Amino acid sequence: MSKMKPSLRIAKREIALLFNTKSTFVLAIILPFVFILFFNSLLSKGVARDLPVAVVDLDQSATSRNIIAQLDAAPEIEIGFFPVNQQKGEELIRLGKVYGLVTIPKNIEADLKSGKQVTIVNQYNSNLLLAGGLENKAFRKVIGTISAGINIEKQRKQGVSKQQAIINYVPIIANNHTLSNPYTNYSYYLNTGFLTMFLQLFVMLTTIYCFGADLKYSKGGKLLNITKGSLLTIILGKVLPYTVWFFLVGIVTLLSMYVWQDFPFFGSKLTVLAGLLLLIVANQCYALYFVSVSNSFREALTFGSGFAAVSLSFSGVTYPIFGMPTVLQWLSQIFPFTHFFELLLDQSQRGFPVFYSLKSIIILVVLSIVSISLSWFKLKRLFLKGSFNHNI
Repeated sequence: MSKMKPSLRIAKREIALLFNTKSTFVLAIILPFVFILFFNSLLSKGVARDLPVAVVDLDQSATSRNIIAQLDAAPEIEIGFFPVNQQKGEELIRLGKVYGLVTIPKNIEADLKSGKQVTIVNQYNSNLLLAGGLENKAFRKVIGTISAGINIEKQRKQGVSKQQAIINYVPIIANNHTLSNPYTNYSYYLNTGFLTMFLQLFVMLTTIYCFGADLKYSKGGKLLNITKGSLLTIILGKVLPYTVWFFLVGIVTLLSMYVWQDFPFFGSKLTVLAGLLLLIVANQCYALYFVSVSNSFREALTFGSGFAAVSLSFSGVTYPIFGMPTVLQWLSQIFPFTHFFELLLDQSQRGFPVFYSLKSIIILVVLSIVSISLSWFKLKRLFLKGSFNHNI
């Protein structure tokens, strides 16, 4: 009880500072909800739709118009420009007005009727991986469908049944199973990673800010006097209000995905909530470690923001962990987000039994204990000194 009263006093002080300090208020209150709205709106349709594409029709025939209509019918593509020549079309790509340029050559109708092979050129902006890749994928799918139709029709004119013609054209059928993103929905996969990654970034920076600001302005000694030298009381008083707050923000984040956006969820909700709480606690422990080893407030913020941002690359969102060099695979294990993201995917999209997520939970607990243990004595000395080595 004696430790609780100073902790409550510090907690009340921290809540007052939250609403009186612009930087902390923006980090903890404003930005999390801005990012929730932004990412849930960015890919609300699941994948990018109606990407603007230009078509140069040099044939102006019924066949070329049919090709254009089928391209325009593809959900990823919207034919919005008809430049008079190739040069004008390429200029539209350079200006960023279109993501692709399709050129239909002269005499395509006549050549197809005479049995000749024709080439339709597709130019797309590969600098924009998502948009360019989707445009190219949609183009190849449409052209493949048109080619199949022409081939099957030729066989039918020769007396081959429709079913046999289809088998002749495609004797081997591929049965694909997408593992990492089984729904092929960019929103399901990317938002799951991005929203929780930014949540942990705000947790990290807010924790560093609430401790670093006191040390920057030489208030560490004052806090020790309030708690009669108890570092644990200081940590509990300063951290717990943000732990509760960010846990609530995390719940809103999950609701925005699994209720508002109706993302698939097949696993244990309690396991995900336990993982969320541990992610928050682990990042707060890491934040304390960065404060303890830094010479200044600015340095602590640099360490913390860099660590939280890099964690996305080591989590498997952008590149699978098993494809990384062995050293990087081991390095990925020190990031709390790696284990929470694995747990979240296992319990939401994959629907694994809780047993398979125990490893992630245990590692998050271990990372929290190790990081706070490594920072404890350094942090105690820092508060005894009262301030950072450099007042910047």
